[in-house]
Amino acid sequence: MAKTFNTGRGRRGGMGGASAALVWGVVLLCVFGAVVFWRASLAGFFWDALVPLQHFRSALGASDTTRLQAELASTTARVADRDALYKENIELKARLGRDAGVQTILGGVIMRPPGIPYDTLIIDAGIAEGVTQGQLVYAGGTSLIGTVGQVYAHTARVVLFSTAGETYDVLLKGSVPLTMQGQGGGSFVGQVPAGTSVTAGDTLVFPGVASGFAGVVVKVESRQAESFQTVYARLPVDPLTLRYVEVRK
Repeated sequence: MAKTFNTGRGRRGGMGGASAALVWGVVLLCVFGAVVFWRASLAGFFWDALVPLQHFRSALGASDTTRLQAELASTTARVADRDALYKENIELKARLGRDAGVQTILGGVIMRPPGIPYDTLIIDAGIAEGVTQGQLVYAGGTSLIGTVGQVYAHTARVVLFSTAGETYDVLLKGSVPLTMQGQGGGSFVGQVPAGTSVTAGDTLVFPGVASGFAGVVVKVESRQAESFQTVYARLPVDPLTLRYVEVRK
């Protein structure tokens, strides 16, 4: 009898252990499913939150691209218009007996800042090539940037109009007289009477038959109760990027 009783007890214990294992298995499976579902939901939440940001970023990038393309098209149009007016100006002067054509000497820029003082250039054309002191130096076309300072056998030093302390007279928008003073670094400053119509982007030209494009206004400062406005401008090109210049007799 004792043997039969012990055997029956062992069977009930084994069945209870199997049931407990089954219950724990179901519990673990439910927990695992809940975790998977939670992670999927969390990932979906973050993705839904990021989608508007990605759309905003794409729209912002498209807006910047459109703006830059518009600015490039506007600049290209202005350059083409300036070239056309320059050619027309030369032809008109020739017809009226005021031929502004001049002989040009091409010079390669062999030294520039910071290797030499700022607002100066060294070119590979000098006395032997026909360069003389005081000649005008162009960046190309009508963009006038400075004059020839010292001249050597086969080289010359170009002094830019933006050299600190240099002053010269220009016409703002082709009609308003303005005296500009170099500030260094390709920039200069001048003053016009208060109330004068001037904005960033306006051009500066040198007066005379053989006039040249002198610079572009980049900033205008005016204060109440003051009789003048301060005009800040830059050379028409970045002198540090020039490879060649034109010296004109």
